[in-house]
Amino acid sequence: MLINKESYSKNVYGYTITDCVVRNRNAFYFTLRNEEQGVNAGPTQQETVEKRILTFWLNKPEDKRSSHATLNGFSRVHAGATLIPAEQFIGVDASGHVYAIGGGVAEMQDMIPKSKEGPLRGAVRRVRTIQGYLYVVGGFHSVCRRVGRNQWESLGFNLPIPINPTEDEYLDAIFEMTLSDIDGFAHDDLYIIGGKGRVWHCDGKQWRPIPFPSNMRLESICCAGDGFVYIGAQSGTVFKGRGDQWTMLERGHMSLPFNDMVWHAGKVWCTSDYGLWYIEDGKVKNAELPAEIKVCAGHLSVGDGVMLMAGMYGAAYHDGEQWTLIFNAYAMDTLVEESQS
Repeated sequence: MLINKESYSKNVYGYTITDCVVRNRNAFYFTLRNEEQGVNAGPTQQETVEKRILTFWLNKPEDKRSSHATLNGFSRVHAGATLIPAEQFIGVDASGHVYAIGGGVAEMQDMIPKSKEGPLRGAVRRVRTIQGYLYVVGGFHSVCRRVGRNQWESLGFNLPIPINPTEDEYLDAIFEMTLSDIDGFAHDDLYIIGGKGRVWHCDGKQWRPIPFPSNMRLESICCAGDGFVYIGAQSGTVFKGRGDQWTMLERGHMSLPFNDMVWHAGKVWCTSDYGLWYIEDGKVKNAELPAEIKVCAGHLSVGDGVMLMAGMYGAAYHDGEQWTLIFNAYAMDTLVEESQS
């Protein structure tokens, strides 16, 4: 493992990974939440749970590879990275709080402004790096892009939002106008998904609803290196297409949808808390992994030729050829607790 007992005890022990991101091939970031506080806090009390941002450097000596920053008053933190205007980690919570690390900076930044015109209209659901910029999607058709420190550009354009809705219309909008993911081949070739079979495409100026062959709930999306768009729906179902042409590759029968879908090493990779899969020859196949790597499933991030995977029980990365374990939480927790007894 790449984290020793002392570093793990100081930075990770007692916390659970909730997301991860690659800043570059040597710099990985993880968002964590306090386990004990998380058990005691209800769904509406997540701001009371202490969060951490774990920084991990591959190219530093073992005793200097990891460090953390503590965040209070944050709800669930989504891990993001930017290359433009500067290479940084950008953490964004559901309410729009922002924390940045990189370039000599480790700071709270202004919240993403919220209004009907955007950039934020509802709760943040996902952050995604597209061509070096950080994109955010969420409730009430929220779509925006970070263009600089405390600078967010609304991309809501012509996406509908409820105007003076009735109670029933408001509840419907919460479910059907919450965007779950975004990806794109370029800034003028973006796709967003959410609700029951709702897919939109943007040419950089306006959004167009895409006819989609299913009313399943859509959870994750990948604009892949093979020129196609892959969409993960409920139960691990996967669709492939682009524009107005879509086919179902796999009807899933899983208890969980895929949290993330990414393109890496010539394949689309998909993960949930239960494992890792890849798409090959039009089929969704289970990735045969060593047990110590498989337990790291949960979230994926790709950048600079590296794929990072992290979840409740550990973290590992793939360099295009092989897997390397960063840490296994089972093993490390045991080591720390033995040293404390």
